[in-house]
This record gives sequence, structure tokens and C-alpha cells, in this order.
Amino acid sequence: MVKRRKNKKYLFLILIFTIFFFLCFSQICLAQIQWNHVQIHTDINYAEDTYEHDNQSKSHLLDIYQPEDCQSCPVIIYIHGGTWVLGDKGGLSYKAKSFTSQGYIYISINYRLSPDHQFPAHAQDVAHAFSWVKNHIQEYGGDPEKIYLMGHSAGGHLAALITLDEQYLATFNLKPSDINGIIGIDSAAYYLPSLFSAEPENQYLFSWAFGDNPRDWEIASPINHIKEGKTIPPFLLLVADGREISKTVNENFAQKLCEYGYNATIFHFPNKDHVSIDYDLGKENDPVFPVILDWLRGLSDK
Repeated sequence: MVKRRKNKKYLFLILIFTIFFFLCFSQICLAQIQWNHVQIHTDINYAEDTYEHDNQSKSHLLDIYQPEDCQSCPVIIYIHGGTWVLGDKGGLSYKAKSFTSQGYIYISINYRLSPDHQFPAHAQDVAHAFSWVKNHIQEYGGDPEKIYLMGHSAGGHLAALITLDEQYLATFNLKPSDINGIIGIDSAAYYLPSLFSAEPENQYLFSWAFGDNPRDWEIASPINHIKEGKTIPPFLLLVADGREISKTVNENFAQKLCEYGYNATIFHFPNKDHVSIDYDLGKENDPVFPVILDWLRGLSDK
């Protein structure tokens, strides 16, 4: 009798394990099927000719997520945040999945980080990556005339800086009008002195990235490069209202762009914070991704 009960117990455990394994395996297969229509090209060195012997070779890598049968697809280049001292291009993400499902090539890039490298190395690398994409994306089915930059936090600052300060793209015989649009995700760094004052607890990180000379902070601030007579792409500024300094800096940045006759659209998200506005981008019921998609479609329709 006892033996029969033990056998039933073992059979029950085996049944539970089998169901658990089946469910897990089904989820894995589902994930593979969802990505079957996206070809992923990883760890492409966008600066191989310049930094062949750089001991930080990972700093100049990018990943391309290419939808199946892509022909002249628009392109999103994502620039990660991390206070200019940390972060990585990452792997599979909600962002990559969401953009490729809408027919966009999604590219995530690395760049040199502080304290090993200070400003302007970060911006120089982003411009270099953009140049590589501009020159090579047709090989992956992308349209070099439809490239958008999207950056979170420090990444948003770098996207804006290489757009508004022409020297970075000029190094590669490019100009701001070669970019079709900028999407800034909760960056409070469009005017660096305001950010530094608001977050003194991060001063050592800011010093690692930009040094301690206030003049350099001004030069590295995108808002200071808004001038008359430029041809610059539209800006979409996405703000997590849980961060006061982000609201202030983004409002001032958008206002100055508009005062000089440039296109700037700003959206506030009351239920988002600095992390979730980026991390949740593309998830089910995410309110941010539809805003980006509508804005991109609006530009395409013009």
C-alpha cells in the first residue's frame, strides 16, 4: 500500500515536471518563431580602420536587427545611456522587437566610456557609428536617406550634440541634414550645468566624463549650439515626469529650438520614471512606443 502511494507520488511529480517542461519549451519555441523573421548581425566594428589596436575594442561595436526581406527599410540607431561611464548596446530587447516588427532596421551601438575616455570621445564615436551606418546600411536592406537617432539619457545628449554641433559629422563629410530625426528619451543633459547642479551626488561621474572646467560643460551642451540658419532634423523629446530636472531641461531645450524656427515636439509621461521610460519601451501596453511610431510616420508622410 505504501509502495503504491509512493509510485503515485512519483508519477504525479513526473507529470508536473513534464507539464512545466512543455510550457517552458513552448515559450522558447515561441520566442524563436517571433525572431525567425529578423536577421541579427552582431559585433560589427564600425571603427575598425581607426582603432584596430584599441584595447577597448568593444567600444566600437554595433548590432543590426534586420527584418526579413528588408528593402529600403528606414533605420533606427539606438544610443544607450549610463552617465557616459557605463552601459552597453545590449542584446535582444523589446525595442529591437518592436521596431523590426514595424519594418524598421534597428541598430544598437557602443561608444567609448569614461573615465578612460573623456569628452569629446563619446560624441566622436557616435558620429563615427552614424557615418558607418550611412555608408553601409544599403548592404543590409536599409535606406541611407531615412536614418533616425534615438538615445536614452546620456545617449539622448550625444544624439543631440552631434546634430547641433556640426564639427562631429563634418569629420566624416556629413552634415546634420543627413539625419532624419532625433528621439531623445528623458535626457536632462541638453544643458549640462543645470544637470550638474541638480544632481551633486553624481558630480564625480560628471567629472569623469567632462572634467571640472565649466567652459567645457558649456561647449558640450547641445542647447548652446542652436543657432540661426542651420538645417537640422526634427526633434521628439520624451520626458518622464518623475524627474524634475528632466522636465525643466527638456522644456527649455524645446522652447529654444522652436524660437529659432526648428521642429521640436515634446511629450510628458506622468507614470514613467527615468529607468522605466527606456526599459519598458516596446512592451505590451507601453504608452511611449506608439508616440514614437506616430511621430515617425508623420515625418514619412511629409
